[in-house]
Amino acid sequence: MKSVYAVTLCLLLLLVSACGGQKVNDPADVKAVKDLLAAFPKAAEDNDAAFFASYYMEDAMRLPPNGIPIKGRDAIVKAWQNFWANYKVTFGTLPVDAVFTSGDLAVARGTGQETDTPKASGLPVIKYPAKWVGVYQRQSGGSWKCAFDIWNSDDPATGATADGSEEQALYQLERDWAAANLKKDTAVVDKFLAKEFVSNQPGRTLNKTQLLSEMKANPAKIESAENSDMVAMVFGDTAVVHGIYTEKSTTNGKDTSLKGRYTEVYAKRDGRWQCMTQYSAQVQ
Repeated sequence: MKSVYAVTLCLLLLLVSACGGQKVNDPADVKAVKDLLAAFPKAAEDNDAAFFASYYMEDAMRLPPNGIPIKGRDAIVKAWQNFWANYKVTFGTLPVDAVFTSGDLAVARGTGQETDTPKASGLPVIKYPAKWVGVYQRQSGGSWKCAFDIWNSDDPATGATADGSEEQALYQLERDWAAANLKKDTAVVDKFLAKEFVSNQPGRTLNKTQLLSEMKANPAKIESAENSDMVAMVFGDTAVVHGIYTEKSTTNGKDTSLKGRYTEVYAKRDGRWQCMTQYSAQVQ
């Protein structure tokens, strides 16, 4: 991956500096690259494997979002075919915002609107605005082919908010919960437990009142309590948080420290996150 970025940087620097006196942004070259890109959406919509076999160089590379690089023209074509077997793709738009050329190299960037409709029933249609960058090289016969390209959605990742503020708020709640456990401060925890709250623990369940009562009456001397490996996923006014809770404690001089994994479901009510249910299991 680092080598790809290095090559991209070198190409961009080459295009900017126009070293060696090569033609820069020659109108004919810019048009040729734009013409190549203009055929891309229809080929994708028509499941045109032959187009992509000619579009990419033999050693081309695609850098998909949230996935490993696809290396080589044959692998790229196969990836398209696998995608077409499961989805019908539609491009509302795929404008080319800019093309920069220098000699036999070109860089293009643009945006797009893509809709991926699953062929299997019961799955959601995926719609997203995207942006992309491609690097192209003139071939010996004068045509242009893609050396590598990369794209990603303008939408936040599934389960993530655009600025991460909701996730951070949930993480802080988890930290507050751990700190409250340390002090046995039920008033803090009471504020963000929903009235319907249920704690699902190995072999038993506790409602909100029972959990807070046990927390207050806990005979253990807690020396430290903290969360780690937390991951929050936000879906509108619903969120899921999972992580690891580690507590160092003694009871009547006996070590009662514990470490457990937990998953919690939150709902946003009146602008505040409320924990609806909790599942926990001890880590061996």
